[in-house]
Amino acid sequence: MNILLGITDAVYSNLISGGAYYRIIKALAVTVLITVAAWIIAMVLGMIISYMTCYEKKIISGVGRALCFILRSVPVLLTIWLFYYVPAFGINLPAVVASSLAIGLYGAGSFSEILTRSAKREMENYSDNIKEILSHSHFTAVIPEAVENSLFEIKRLTILLMSLSSLAGYIGTGELVNVMSTIGHRNMYPFFSIFFCMVIYLIAAAIIEAIFNKLITRVRKRKEKEAEEEAAEALSRSKATE
Repeated sequence: MNILLGITDAVYSNLISGGAYYRIIKALAVTVLITVAAWIIAMVLGMIISYMTCYEKKIISGVGRALCFILRSVPVLLTIWLFYYVPAFGINLPAVVASSLAIGLYGAGSFSEILTRSAKREMENYSDNIKEILSHSHFTAVIPEAVENSLFEIKRLTILLMSLSSLAGYIGTGELVNVMSTIGHRNMYPFFSIFFCMVIYLIAAAIIEAIFNKLITRVRKRKEKEAEEEAAEALSRSKATE
């Protein structure tokens, strides 16, 4: 009975008392905002860096490789501190913007590496003439194919970027981990607060897993159908020539 009362008190203190539920919902929205903004930055910049890395000119490809290495190697927390505490052109970036930008830059380095590795692996199967044609359609042909072939790695990167949003609490963004930690220490129930926060992140990760797994299944079925159609077409051509 005492255990049940303790759990009930912990739930009330952490999720209801003093408008805690409102603060949690608001913090969850901030976490989602940082994650989505970071992923958009990572996607756009990552594609550009991937194009540079795959470029035939050694200077440009070298710059692309250097950017990829730097962005995925510098600790995200240091980049967050840099953007937040060091004014750029006399402008102090808001905490959410600084966090989104820092996490997005890290994601761009990792995303570009995923795309480049997939694109180069795919290019090995083509002749020099096809490679020359594809080099002029990197964003319209090469990258879409690379994305389809790397959905599993992109899924893991998406979950990682969501997890890295917790670092934004170091500069007081009011994201989920920061708010739940404050509530837990205020109400003297840190374990419940941490546990509840973990559950929310696990649910979010499960949603991302489900979305990407559905995409992977859809892409695999489409490619299997295309392969069957190509095989049937080749068979009909061979019969026609007999």
